[in-house]
Amino acid sequence: MLEQTRLEYLQAMGITQWMPREPLPHAPEPRWLPQVAANHHSHAEVEQLAQSHHIPPVMAAELLAVGDAAEKVAEKLAANQQPVAKPAAEETAVVDSQAAGSPAANEAPADLTPPRFELHFLRIGQHGLWVCSDAQQLDAMMRFAHRVMMGMKQPIEMMQAPLCFRWPFIESSHQDQGRAVAQQALSAQWQHFAGQGVKYLITFGDAAQEWLPECGAQLTFTATDIQTAMQSPAEKRRLWQALLAQDGQL
Repeated sequence: MLEQTRLEYLQAMGITQWMPREPLPHAPEPRWLPQVAANHHSHAEVEQLAQSHHIPPVMAAELLAVGDAAEKVAEKLAANQQPVAKPAAEETAVVDSQAAGSPAANEAPADLTPPRFELHFLRIGQHGLWVCSDAQQLDAMMRFAHRVMMGMKQPIEMMQAPLCFRWPFIESSHQDQGRAVAQQALSAQWQHFAGQGVKYLITFGDAAQEWLPECGAQLTFTATDIQTAMQSPAEKRRLWQALLAQDGQL
C-alpha cells in the first residue's frame, strides 16, 4: 500500500499516529521526522498544524521540516548573492583587461548574410571551361562556343551539358550561407573541374570574375557580357588570341 493511501485510511478511522519527539533507545533513525525538525517544533505546533489543515500529525511534522529546510536554503542563497565591494581602481583594471582580451573589441562581427549569385559552367573540349553569370546568356554562350570550336577545328561532340552553381543553395535562415561558406563550396566545385583536366577558363559576367579567382582559378579570358564579345571584332580577336596561347591545350 502506498504511504499516502495508508495515511488517508488512518485519518478516516480517526487514528492519530504517534511519533517520538526524541529517538528511542536502540531504535532506527526516524524516517518521517528529521531530528532537526523535532528539536525546533514542539508537539503542540505539530498538532496545531495538523488540525488547521486536517492532515495527520506525521504529515504536519514533515511539512514543518520541509519549511525549515527551505528557509535555510533561501538564507544561504541570499548570502551568496550579496555583492562584494571592490575598489574603484580594481574594477577599472578588470574592465580594461576584459575589453583588451575580448575578440569582439578588436574584430568586427562576421557578416553571415548569404551572397546571391549564379554561375553556369559549360565544358568545352578536354581542357576548356566557359562560364557565364546569367541564365539568360547561357544559350548565347553555348552558340558562341559552338562557333568558336568549329572555327578552331575542335570536335563538337566534346561539348558537355551545362552545369549550374547557384547561391544560396537553399532558402533558409537557419543555415550559415555567408560569403566564407559560399567560397568554400565554389572552391570544391572548381577543384572538381581541375581534377578532370580543365586548364583554361573563359568567363562572361561580373560574378564569374569576382568569385572564381578567389577559388584559385586563373581566368584566360574575361568579358562583361556575351553579347559584347559576340558583336565586337576586338573582343573576338582577343578571345582568339587567348585560345591560341593555350598551346595545344584546347
